[in-house]
Amino acid sequence: MFKRFLMSICVFVFFACFTIPDSAFGDESKSGGIPVWMEKVTLAGAIEGDYRWSEHNDVTDTTSDSTSDLFIRTMELGAEADFTAWIKGSLVLLAEDLGTDDETDVSVDEAVMTIQSEGFPVYLILGKRVQPFGFFENHLVSDPMTQDAYETNRAGVTVGLTGPRALDFSATLYKGEEMMNHFFESGLFNTDTAAGGISREGEGSDDVGSYIVSLSLSPMEDHITLFGAYISETGNRERNVTVNAGFSFIPPGLKNIRIDAEYMKALSREKYDGAGREYKEGMFSIAVAYEVVLRKKQITGDVLLAESRGREMSGPLEFAVRYEHFDDDGMAEGAGTWTVDNRYSAGTGYSFYYDEESGLTAYIAAEFRLTKYREITDSIDKNNEFLARLGLSF
Repeated sequence: MFKRFLMSICVFVFFACFTIPDSAFGDESKSGGIPVWMEKVTLAGAIEGDYRWSEHNDVTDTTSDSTSDLFIRTMELGAEADFTAWIKGSLVLLAEDLGTDDETDVSVDEAVMTIQSEGFPVYLILGKRVQPFGFFENHLVSDPMTQDAYETNRAGVTVGLTGPRALDFSATLYKGEEMMNHFFESGLFNTDTAAGGISREGEGSDDVGSYIVSLSLSPMEDHITLFGAYISETGNRERNVTVNAGFSFIPPGLKNIRIDAEYMKALSREKYDGAGREYKEGMFSIAVAYEVVLRKKQITGDVLLAESRGREMSGPLEFAVRYEHFDDDGMAEGAGTWTVDNRYSAGTGYSFYYDEESGLTAYIAAEFRLTKYREITDSIDKNNEFLARLGLSF
């Protein structure tokens, strides 16, 4: 009920921006016929429609048929307001997988207040967002496995420090076990306890006791970005601790090529139900993209709305390949179940319409990926998939 009410308010404000006459604000509020307060608000959004085909519809059945689906993968609408030179706010509403059994209601994906003065190195971010653990750079239709497993979208507070060479050091505090919940929803291993899978024990924490320490910098401007993070979440008697490290590299003299690599490693894990022990998994992802530089375009999809609006990529034609590996620390063998082993992906994307003034972009993308599994039971040993997307963003 609250979500519908919130969505109604946002829609009302959106249409009000274009229907309330300028005279209602007086002459002093006008700037070229536009109310001054409207100049402080930026709207952004995206709609993405996906087609997906999979050779097997059931990982546990080697004789299972293929399956395909056509649905709206993402519907997103956001607004950002610059209240003053040092206070900003953003709100992003999101609905996913519309037309499938996993369809989600419209929810608040981001609601953030940022306090930062230009030239002052310290900043504060308070609100719900994807917290700064993991880089998750993506050039394909599907998200990397690292994002599937470790993305942490939660309300929290971040205190950060900026410096030369694009230095960004921050500490974040939040409540709950969002990263671990996301890990168990990733689809990278069997969580169906009725079919021999594993699950989490106990109940979630009632205290604000989870935290992230994150660092990124660019020692070679416009060529390489290094990043790393440490996350510690409350768990069932044991804390769940994970480290992250990686880089994004554009070779000097080869501005069309981009290499992104990321590694995740569990340092501590609670004991899982159905396993009776902890599994300190690891995950690696590396992607190489070739971008045909014909013009500059803006894309969405970064951590904060402000960052996604300001970020530019070469385009509009791009080719990419990606390799990913999931080290399950013996989970499949110990629990007698299946887990993902390796994944290979290749794809291309093309933005066939771009308006530089408005930022409106229309694009198509396609991806083929091969997932190989550890064969511990009668599960399949591999699965072929094809994904295609048509998207609009502004």
